[in-house]
Amino acid sequence: MVFEGIVISRIPYKERDLIVKVLLRNGHLASFYVYGGMGGGKHHKPSQFEHACMMRVHIKETRNQKVEGSELMVASEYQRIWEPLHLRHNVQAFYLSCLYFEILQKFGMPYKLGLTEDDSHEGHGIFPVMSNALFQMEDALTKEKFIPEQQLSLFMIKLIFHLGIMPDTDHCATCGADLMESIGATFLPANGQFACLQCVTAENEKGFLLRIKKGYQTKYSEYDTLVGSTFRESDKLIQYFCHQFHLKPVELKSYKLLLK
Repeated sequence: MVFEGIVISRIPYKERDLIVKVLLRNGHLASFYVYGGMGGGKHHKPSQFEHACMMRVHIKETRNQKVEGSELMVASEYQRIWEPLHLRHNVQAFYLSCLYFEILQKFGMPYKLGLTEDDSHEGHGIFPVMSNALFQMEDALTKEKFIPEQQLSLFMIKLIFHLGIMPDTDHCATCGADLMESIGATFLPANGQFACLQCVTAENEKGFLLRIKKGYQTKYSEYDTLVGSTFRESDKLIQYFCHQFHLKPVELKSYKLLLK
């Protein structure tokens, strides 16, 4: 059986082996045990399983093996399909990708042996969101146009949209008024809705509302058109995501590092 996916975590095991977690094309998270995955040895081979790389993995046709209580598939052959060249050399970009993977693991469903990639379409939207986010981040770094708050905002908007938890951006949560005709609106993360300024006395965040509406309609390749994004707006999106999944933003350790 052959799997393709993005490396989201790697844990050294024993002397040269690796336990690798991968986001598959169907949106599930699969774990692989890779003998000699850390590289090295007589020929000083480099490791193929690096952060955010796209891999193709063949597994051994054997029954489940367990390492420290976790079900793993044992890799027999593997090949790197794509790798980011600039991401690991930019601290903010690296932390941003770590945050993406950390968020993903808060809701990602584990892959189960016997389930082929075509048997489940539940997470198909998640893989394109993640792969496009990484590819366009690399593109921005290549062009020296990397703006972390812009990348994070677009990622969160796309993710929330594909998870089916997009807040109502058309009507006031209190009175039902058309927000596009209202002179102002504010976002209430705990309620997961926008409210007009006639119902709530707060800062006017209509620009934020318009960026959300534009974000889920914008192709990832046009990421540079989403101007005006701020970490403050990203924080509201992360708060909203955490509220929906009963999490606390403090649990996302990479987010603190990104803001330093």
